[in-house]
Amino acid sequence: MCSCSIRCCFLYSLIIFSFIYYYNDVVVDNIVFEEHHLVEKYSVDTKGCRMLTMVPNDHDLMFLWRGLRRDFCRSNLNLTSFSNCTYNYLRTEVNMEFAKARYGVETLESFKCMYYAMERHTDFDNRYLYSREFELLTDGNNTIEPHADIIRAECFINATSIYNGVHFYVHPTDEWLRTAQGLPPLKLASDVGSLSVLIVGLDSISQMHFHRSMARTANFLLSLPHVELRGFHRLGDDGFDSLMPLLSGLSGQELKDVSANLTSLDSCPFIWKVFQKAGYETGLGEDNIDKSLFVKGFRKPPTDFYLRPALLEMWLKTRTDGLFGTHCNEKDNYAMVLREFLFKMLPHHTEHRFFTFLWWTQGIDHLFNYGRKLDQPFLKMFKAIGRSGLLKNTVLLVVSNHGLNKGRFYKTVQGKVEESQPLAILCYPRWLEERYPQAIGNLKSNNRRLVTAFDLHATLHNLPNLTSLEDEQLQQRRVDIWTMGKDIPRGISLFLPIPDHRDCFLAAIPTANCLCQQPRNVSTSDGYVLRAARLIIRNLNKMIHTHTPPCKTLYLDRVLTADKWRRIADDHQSEFRVRLIATPGEGQFEGIVRYTGYKLAVDGHITRVNDHRNGSQCIRNYLIERYCFCP
Repeated sequence: MCSCSIRCCFLYSLIIFSFIYYYNDVVVDNIVFEEHHLVEKYSVDTKGCRMLTMVPNDHDLMFLWRGLRRDFCRSNLNLTSFSNCTYNYLRTEVNMEFAKARYGVETLESFKCMYYAMERHTDFDNRYLYSREFELLTDGNNTIEPHADIIRAECFINATSIYNGVHFYVHPTDEWLRTAQGLPPLKLASDVGSLSVLIVGLDSISQMHFHRSMARTANFLLSLPHVELRGFHRLGDDGFDSLMPLLSGLSGQELKDVSANLTSLDSCPFIWKVFQKAGYETGLGEDNIDKSLFVKGFRKPPTDFYLRPALLEMWLKTRTDGLFGTHCNEKDNYAMVLREFLFKMLPHHTEHRFFTFLWWTQGIDHLFNYGRKLDQPFLKMFKAIGRSGLLKNTVLLVVSNHGLNKGRFYKTVQGKVEESQPLAILCYPRWLEERYPQAIGNLKSNNRRLVTAFDLHATLHNLPNLTSLEDEQLQQRRVDIWTMGKDIPRGISLFLPIPDHRDCFLAAIPTANCLCQQPRNVSTSDGYVLRAARLIIRNLNKMIHTHTPPCKTLYLDRVLTADKWRRIADDHQSEFRVRLIATPGEGQFEGIVRYTGYKLAVDGHITRVNDHRNGSQCIRNYLIERYCFCP
């Protein structure tokens, strides 16, 4: 009876143990944890930083894709504005059949229209100048007095407002004012010793999400001579902290300290001042008032072309709230207003060297799908810039501050990693490769180095004077940097090779934002280690079972050693190097397994560490024999 009970207990124990092993090896590994395949291993792989890649269109994100309702801003009348060298115009186009059906009018005289001219007073209010009546025309232009930069047009029928919209004009740079400010004459666009700069900024869009949601725009940019900075890191928690290193060379906190006792930002060292002193005309525009990067504002207009006064008039007098947190000025949302600002600057930019910074926020700063709505308009915008010939002598930088940090996507592992991977694509004229091959060679080699906005700032300083890109100067500057060792500056021009030993500390990247992997100790009995070992065994069995005669199925005997690499701040991504013994045959194998949340993948080849001797004599395939144990 006693021996029977012992046998029963042993049998039950064996069944329970088998169930537990099956549960761990099959149920958990294949249901809770999902195996996937890597397209490429690392975005950065240097002595100082190893940064893992991710899959941009993982099927787990498909549940987030959905169509957005059309967020057209509506207008009852079609009024547009434009100017030439002498006059400003307000163009009106009225469909009389529509007007008759909608308003019951027979002639355009039934409409009473006025425009009110404004000018900038401060960054927080405008000054009223005068008002004039104007006529609606079925298809024609009303001449607006030439010194009006901003007008608000309003039309009524029987004292009921049917149109209320702001229009603005972009006039040539005032050369007399530049002279009075002690600035040099403007450089012509034909100047061979410099390049113009256009920075297009997109709030809260990561490298991957740009390709995911704005694919057509991305493909167009990648068709130009370009470098996409795969190791570009965020530097702060918000747009200000992330972008001030680009625009000023200072960290967000440093600029806050500098401006703490100031009433405005006029004296801060913004990069456009460097270009102004080099003979460039400058432009600055954002598509919002309430989320501006420059909260304190400027006492004087900071640049030659400045959108804020016109946008402020829209915000205070004509704003209607659209869908998805956007705002409208009659038929245009503010993103389109900023695009119009760029188009109105283009005739001036084709005449002179320029530096322009434009920043888009509305919609894309919090909605996963909103980039898709901007894809076609941005594609048209970049194509129009290309047709203008501007890109032949311009460096185009498309950049963001960080990835999405709101919504359902941000709560995923992929979202949390992408938050620290902002977009940075730098497009340059093709002739630059021929004239400065070493500089462009360095730029290309930096596409997989650890870089930040501090480096972009240092790069911009080279563009007003291209002699800094000549081989002799680059070689001397390179020697200077290498002799610094661990004391390298946090901002290094991308026309120089970024040192291989640079890590997040040397690049001034906050620990919470650092995506570089660091080695950590881990036990061979750790659950993730054992799961990685079982995945290696499964992959070996897949290989050997595809050949005949079949090899014996391998099982995990034990793990010999394990190493772990992970981010400093969290475990969203990690890698394990595992050496194990498989049975039968006592083969020792080593492989690397990557975890991204609940996804795992074998990274690279699985190697056999010990000699396979005569255990694989039944196999004639040299690729398989090292893994095989014959029956």
